[in-house]
Amino acid sequence: MAKVFNDPIHGHIELHPLLVKIIDTPQFQRLRNIKQLGGVYFVYPGASHNRFEHSIGVAHLAGELAKALKVKQLEQIKPLEELKELKELKKLKKLKPEYLEQLKKLQNLTPQDLKELQELMPEDLDKLKKLQNSKLEDFEKLKAEELEDLEKLVELENLDFTKLEKLKKLQNSKSEGLEELNPEDKKMLQRFKPKDVEKFEKLERLDELKKSLISDQDVLCVQIAGLCHDLGHGPFSHFFDGMFMDAIKRDKKGKADKEVTDNEKWTHEKASIEMFKHLLDQNGLKEVMKKYGLKVDEDGTDLVFIEEMIKKPQDEKPQNDAAQDNEHQNNDASKKWPYKGREEKKSFLYEIVSNKNTGIDVDKFDYFARDCHHLGIPNSFDHQRFVMFARVCDVEEDRKKTKHICSRDKESANLYDIFQQRLSIHRRACQHKIKMAVEIMLKDALILVDDHPDFKIKSSKGEMLNISQANGDMEAYTKLTDHVFERILHYQEGRKEPSSEEERKKEQDLEQAREILQRVEEERKKEQDLEQAREILKRVMERDLYRCVGQAKNVTLTYNMGNEKSITKEYSYDKENSKTPEDKKKEKKEALEKIKEDLEGKLSECSPDDKFEVIDVTLDYGMENDDPLIKAYFYRKDNPDKGEPIPKSDVFSVLPDWFSDEMLRVYWKNPKELTDEQIKTKEEEFKKVFNDWCKENGYKDLNKEVPSAGRATSGNE
Repeated sequence: MAKVFNDPIHGHIELHPLLVKIIDTPQFQRLRNIKQLGGVYFVYPGASHNRFEHSIGVAHLAGELAKALKVKQLEQIKPLEELKELKELKKLKKLKPEYLEQLKKLQNLTPQDLKELQELMPEDLDKLKKLQNSKLEDFEKLKAEELEDLEKLVELENLDFTKLEKLKKLQNSKSEGLEELNPEDKKMLQRFKPKDVEKFEKLERLDELKKSLISDQDVLCVQIAGLCHDLGHGPFSHFFDGMFMDAIKRDKKGKADKEVTDNEKWTHEKASIEMFKHLLDQNGLKEVMKKYGLKVDEDGTDLVFIEEMIKKPQDEKPQNDAAQDNEHQNNDASKKWPYKGREEKKSFLYEIVSNKNTGIDVDKFDYFARDCHHLGIPNSFDHQRFVMFARVCDVEEDRKKTKHICSRDKESANLYDIFQQRLSIHRRACQHKIKMAVEIMLKDALILVDDHPDFKIKSSKGEMLNISQANGDMEAYTKLTDHVFERILHYQEGRKEPSSEEERKKEQDLEQAREILQRVEEERKKEQDLEQAREILKRVMERDLYRCVGQAKNVTLTYNMGNEKSITKEYSYDKENSKTPEDKKKEKKEALEKIKEDLEGKLSECSPDDKFEVIDVTLDYGMENDDPLIKAYFYRKDNPDKGEPIPKSDVFSVLPDWFSDEMLRVYWKNPKELTDEQIKTKEEEFKKVFNDWCKENGYKDLNKEVPSAGRATSGNE
């Protein structure tokens, strides 16, 4: 039975019984304990919402958009169904497709033109064709009567030879075509206008349109994908798969083991798919899915479809090196339809939950509205208006027609509000410098207890996994939520530590005693790490946070629409020789790592006993430096079935020339015992070193925005 949820953003929403079954599982209920905005809650008191309610909201919006698109598809098909019954159009069926095209072109001629053309003989048409290809000297050779005949022929208005050539074929047709029709039918056909013939041509597309029609199963699959797209998030959402896992990778860099390889490839989208499979298996929901008409057996195309909407499958790469170096072959490979869940006729369905082309999808629609509501900041984008104007259109792409979700041309300027809103949320909340300080401290605490025996998690195979290993086993991962913060903070004290004397009495063998002593030392080290982690989290609760002692922008960046950026003169990377976008990202990341290491080294030279962390902050429209609407398509009121791009110059005159901005931030992990005066003195010293480094490396120091001393409060913005 369907259930009604009262959501603070979307009001009363009704969800399908299968969605309710999924919600009522431990794997989905786990999302109640994962903050949507991670460390932002420590800056904005209202940002207490979780992935649980966001996922329900995305499922609702995914269903609403899919149903709205289906209604418009039915509106598009209905007049074509009615055309099938028209008596006049039935008579057009007697004509071959080429005659329809001829008839369509004939309608552009005046009645007088048509009458005179019908009187022409084939040899006259040959003369006209010859006239078209003749040169001046050819006319001089003609007799006077021949010139007179040609002058009469060229007096016809708006005459072009392609029409005459087609008319010639039409006139020579004796057994089929217009010649078969009686005078009354011919008269009826002469009343037709070109648009009437176009309607008839659309009838030939009726079967194709029906194949692309959204089914009830499609709607249900889209809703399930929206509901389950965030199942794979770890503690504090993007903090876990971002800052924490990046730190784990750095710590284990150079170690050639399976764990490191798995961590390199791991993303929360992949974990969402694994958790979805685990959820279905553990709760026996595949049988329930069958009950509602979904294919989940060996050929389980619906299961594949749901997974592909959560995470796009990797494009197949050419198998040999020569093919990889050949740009033409790469282009051909990229055109291959990468999905298996649905045919290319329904390509637009992959744009509803997670749109990899433009970033315009219902996931953003919900988190914009929800995040702004809880953060207390205005939301300038109206997703309901987008749903009302969205429709499925044919788009000419790579010399073939594909189907995309398109918006009305007049909405193009409004769509930029989506990305402006995203930038606003990231600037004011997700990349807030106090929030980042909290998450750096949280990361340090989790790394300290990562392999502590009391924080290991039991896997499905009975193994005890580290916190950073739990994402590889869904039973263990189900138990890993934001609660890890409280577990560390309120860890039970008074545990009896192993005593070397007691161990010696138990073990008489000297070698055994040495092993025991070594274990005791390891346990003592783990307890020290745990105590240090607890102290860090206590500081977070007391708002005694790491200090942001520097912010800087790279003033040597050169922006253009090709996304060409030089990092610094010392750490630049070769953009020209980067073969793929992935190579460029990798090389850019490596260059940034070198910059951060150099800056941390300079600060450590100034104060060897202090620790620092440099992070890079990117603020953009979601597509790095690319215009997010460069791949978006729009339809016009007079042609609602055809989508086409709109040039940036036709949208709005005050759009930016580039769509991303980057900066570096430096955090000082200041010891707790320092006084405010000591903090102030050290900060001034670090700021000077930072300023000198900026001058040497082409960065603009933004330290005016950094609070000088004292503990972080809500006012340190």
